[in-house]
Amino acid sequence: MSAAVRRRLLIAASPGELWAALSEGGTLVGLRLLRTGARSRVGEIYLGRIVALQPELPAALVDIGLPRPAFLSAEDAARKTGIAGLAEGQSVIVQVLKDARADKAAGVSLRPRLKGRLLELRPGRPGIVAKGLPAEERRRLIAALAAVAPAEDGLILRPETAGADAEALDVEAAALRSRWQAIIAASRSARPPARLTEPDPPIAALIAEFAAPPPEAIVIDDRAVFAEARSWFARRDPALAALLTLHRGPEPLFEQEDVAAQIEAALAPRVPLPGGGALIIESTAAATMIDVDSGGAPILATNLAAARVAARQIRLRNLAGAIVIDFIAMRRREDKDRVRAALSEALAGDPGAATALGWTRLGHMELVRSRRQAPLAELLYERGAEGGLVRTALTVALAALRAVAREADAVPGRALAVNGSPEVAATLTEGEAQDARRALEARLGRPLTIVAEPARARESFDIRAL
Repeated sequence: MSAAVRRRLLIAASPGELWAALSEGGTLVGLRLLRTGARSRVGEIYLGRIVALQPELPAALVDIGLPRPAFLSAEDAARKTGIAGLAEGQSVIVQVLKDARADKAAGVSLRPRLKGRLLELRPGRPGIVAKGLPAEERRRLIAALAAVAPAEDGLILRPETAGADAEALDVEAAALRSRWQAIIAASRSARPPARLTEPDPPIAALIAEFAAPPPEAIVIDDRAVFAEARSWFARRDPALAALLTLHRGPEPLFEQEDVAAQIEAALAPRVPLPGGGALIIESTAAATMIDVDSGGAPILATNLAAARVAARQIRLRNLAGAIVIDFIAMRRREDKDRVRAALSEALAGDPGAATALGWTRLGHMELVRSRRQAPLAELLYERGAEGGLVRTALTVALAALRAVAREADAVPGRALAVNGSPEVAATLTEGEAQDARRALEARLGRPLTIVAEPARARESFDIRAL
């Protein structure tokens, strides 16, 4: 990316939700939704207890205090002993790698990492690992760390470490070691299951996803969220704290920054291709299917454009797991090689580490992408009675609260009501959106009237003044 391209992280807060949009030169390149009522546990460290061994997988189930035991696969266990080195009832220190979802338990690892701005600490795994750094800079940084690297623990150098001086590396390495020693000390006096690290505030976890490399500005449209972020990063990462800016414009942040329409496009099942044609994106329980629909343009040109657009959509939608792209059939091996190379190049900067595995015998391209948080579609939609995707009751309820907040800002002082379907009304009054509703009522200084209308469709609601 050219140094002249503006890279800005835009964060829009609304009741129950935080949206983060990463813009490069006005183009949306990253998008995340965080539901504040259900925080992510990824990165948190627990003292857990082995409740069951499953050598046939091989895997173990670990009680960390969640409704369902967490899943520890053999590849995330100790490298030397694996699952065979564990026993039922044993206490273990684990780090959450993946959040639980409707049909799967949380994923944990016995090989935790503590992340700083420049370095990552790998407790119990000595050595210095450098990723994505030029050879000369890698040698300089390793030499700078050699004298301060702990004998029993390892360090990882990331691309954003480039240019750091020895003093900054020493300070961060010491801080990471201190954090790990505090975790060990806490584990000695705790009884499993117990959390050993304090959870980050939602805004901190959201910003951390897009903080490497740091954007030139982090713009937040809510005063309370801005104050929380500034307080947190002033203590943990002053360099990021200096990038925080409060949005003060009359227009909503995403509209002012020209990314609102791009976000709508990133949620649509059909994505137009430059030059004609489109991508049709559909997620199933087993995989995400991306079909390339020809628009009459030459096949190779359409497939090359589709490869670049598909890579961008995979990142924007946070697609994960198995992904299959059905390109338009090509006969020549040279053309297939060009399309695969274009796809791999477009995926190269993806923090989700998507990998193109190759062509299937049916002519489809298979990919795999690591899963850490739920894809956007899984957060926003569910399968309807007729098979298509429809917005969940929670999605509609939070959209209604967002509309209420905008109406209250435009015309303050009026009591407001939401007219919605019985399902959405129940979500607002006693379901998953009730905490967000109460927080909005506290901000407005008055209760919000919720009216259930039996004949109203789920996705429809009205905001009216009383």
